[in-house]
Amino acid sequence: MAIESPTYNVESKEGNIEIRKYDDYIVAQVDLEADYSSALSNGFSILAGYIFGGNHKKSKISMTAPVTGENLIESEKIPMTVPVTEEAINEGGSEKIPMTAPVTEEKVSESEKIDMTAPVAAEEIKGHTYRISFTMPSKYTLESLPEPNDKRIKFKEEKNNRTAVIRFSGRAKEKLAQKEIQELKTWLKEKNIKAKSNFIVAQYNNPLVPGFLRKNEIIVKI
Repeated sequence: MAIESPTYNVESKEGNIEIRKYDDYIVAQVDLEADYSSALSNGFSILAGYIFGGNHKKSKISMTAPVTGENLIESEKIPMTVPVTEEAINEGGSEKIPMTAPVTEEKVSESEKIDMTAPVAAEEIKGHTYRISFTMPSKYTLESLPEPNDKRIKFKEEKNNRTAVIRFSGRAKEKLAQKEIQELKTWLKEKNIKAKSNFIVAQYNNPLVPGFLRKNEIIVKI
């Protein structure tokens, strides 16, 4: 099954480096204070928990019984009153009749599984604090995404991103990632292109894929 990734156009290419213009997309992200490896592992677990059902759908309140009655003659709405029983008057006196449905409101709360996308991204936003991100499937908007049970998860819409990207294989551990970041920094300096964001480590494969087959990228806004 194909895994969705953000769509983009390649403006230029030199070796393993590309200049890209991305279409708009949304990311779910969590900030963690830890070393690179721990932040990536823990951040992945938190975000994976969200897309695998650790959320609740945004839904309107469903009524289990009407709270108004309608006068059919005058077409006027009459407010429902309390108590929770109705009184029927007959010749022999009165009789309490239980309501057939409670006058209550309930919020429908269901979890939703979200398709896995690529890449899983990590960026150092300050010393020893990393932001781990999942790209959300393109069918969602900020308004339609389920609400996460874990309140550390935030959403951001990425718009009008023009980026420089270097692609590499291997397992993107910190030492290799820093080497590729430095290579991209050197290339940008040679081209007199200014970086406008943190350098993001993007990984596209599941952990079982061997290193030489893995697709990784360093991405930076320009």
